[in-house]
Amino acid sequence: MQFVQTNRSCFGPWSAPLFGRETHIVTVLLLDLGNTALKWTTLDKPEEPQTYVHGGHGTPPDELLRTWSALKPTRVVGCMVSSEMLALSLTKFFNAHGIPWEWLHSEPVFRGNFELTNGYENCRQLGSDRWFAAIGAASLYPGQPLLVVHMGTATTVDSVVSENGRLVFCGGRILPGPAMMYESLVKGTRCRPNGIGAVEPFPKNTDSAISTGILEAHLGVIEHARAAMQDKGSDVKIVFAGGAAPLLAPYIRARFPQAVLKHNLVLRGLAQQASQQGLTA
Repeated sequence: MQFVQTNRSCFGPWSAPLFGRETHIVTVLLLDLGNTALKWTTLDKPEEPQTYVHGGHGTPPDELLRTWSALKPTRVVGCMVSSEMLALSLTKFFNAHGIPWEWLHSEPVFRGNFELTNGYENCRQLGSDRWFAAIGAASLYPGQPLLVVHMGTATTVDSVVSENGRLVFCGGRILPGPAMMYESLVKGTRCRPNGIGAVEPFPKNTDSAISTGILEAHLGVIEHARAAMQDKGSDVKIVFAGGAAPLLAPYIRARFPQAVLKHNLVLRGLAQQASQQGLTA
């Protein structure tokens, strides 16, 4: 939603009539700065994100900055897990244009339309992308135990459980994402694949052997995490997202028919946090 602010008080003898007041639109910009890509949207359009693949470069393109300037954002809310140089460049841009900004971190508890407790031993050690992805997923499926799978440069498989009537982020697993697995084999071994191979029960060439291994590593970690939650008596909803999600989606759905692909979980979580903190005002 977009919020309208006025430049005058609506109280007192000098206030203008309601429809005669000068107004401006409040636009909140949401940023998800990951290892290789920056996703962004505005608070009123969480389903329409844009992606800039920065690949580790520290300078944003002029076209992106012009696009943001045209939006005239009044606030910026974001999270980042790396790419400190790019984050620094962005904050310099916001400062130069007088735009308030805030990079959010994981917190002990989220309180909004629902409550999510952070069960990590050190809540600040939990990557903010994982925390806000969990909040985003929980906002879509209130009160449900969730397995939140995010597949990008790294793959994370995080568990949200219900304990004594409250939702708890109780931890998760981290492994290299599909591309990082592939690149580590190419760089660290004598494997010389020609590309992505077929997924087969008994791979008979290097391309298929690597592709099958990468896929089954991901299916296996999801299976283990789901089993751990089921052992706690949770009827688990699997929600997966991330840049590599479309590639693995057919295999994930085949193994876990109830799994749901939901993009932009981190941005959804940031939107929840921004609204909860009153950052729209």
